[in-house]
Amino acid sequence: MMKNTSPSGPAPGNGAARRAGPRLRAALLVAALALPGAVVVVWAANQPGPTGGAPSAATVPDGTGSPTLGGTPTPDGTATAAAPPSGTPSPSAAPTAQSTAPGKDPAPVDRKNKTEQELATIAQPVAPAVPLTEKKTVKSGITAAITELQAVDGEATGIGEIAGPALRFKVTVTNGTAAALKLGTSLVTVTYGKDNAPASSLSGPGATEFPLTVAARASASSTVVFGVPKDQRADVRIYFSLDALTPIAVFEGQAPQ
Repeated sequence: MMKNTSPSGPAPGNGAARRAGPRLRAALLVAALALPGAVVVVWAANQPGPTGGAPSAATVPDGTGSPTLGGTPTPDGTATAAAPPSGTPSPSAAPTAQSTAPGKDPAPVDRKNKTEQELATIAQPVAPAVPLTEKKTVKSGITAAITELQAVDGEATGIGEIAGPALRFKVTVTNGTAAALKLGTSLVTVTYGKDNAPASSLSGPGATEFPLTVAARASASSTVVFGVPKDQRADVRIYFSLDALTPIAVFEGQAPQ
């Protein structure tokens, strides 16, 4: 489930426990997307690492559609792999990030025969960006689309929120499969400008949540609000993560001022 409003915001309530996890994942993912080289794994955002701490694998949209792993540059221009945290599998045993040709979607993370600790070392794939107005296939039979993108005056009712110029849009997930689709771990984040500055989610106006599931052959939507300065809307990126094993869908383009 994705949460884009504070506990006191106007979105339909589904319990405090349901709200807390996505806000934490959102904060971690937004921060990582904004800082080149930052490290984050959504899969492990709410799970302890092998030694009780957060695992350190990296995934950042770098404009190529390929995830990247942290490393240390060497004098010859190459980079050595980042050292894994204590208690994690060694680089020779741990899975590595997937590489894809430009414009081609990466494959989902293969969790077969992998432990939670091994999965925590795998960077979540990032799909190449598509225009804001384009529908994106997230995985086989499942698509996401951004609609009703508009400029609004953001409302701040939650702790730490700051009212001001904002963007509101609807994210619609269509489940074309024969089985119900879980949306409880879905997540939406936004960055803007050349530096991928993170946008803060706001309580309104009109923010709503995804349901926990969407039925087979059906669609479900969530309306979200993010604070974005008016002079930074020429380059806006919206990220939709269905779950930690599925490539992150990226929508980018100019937003209304």
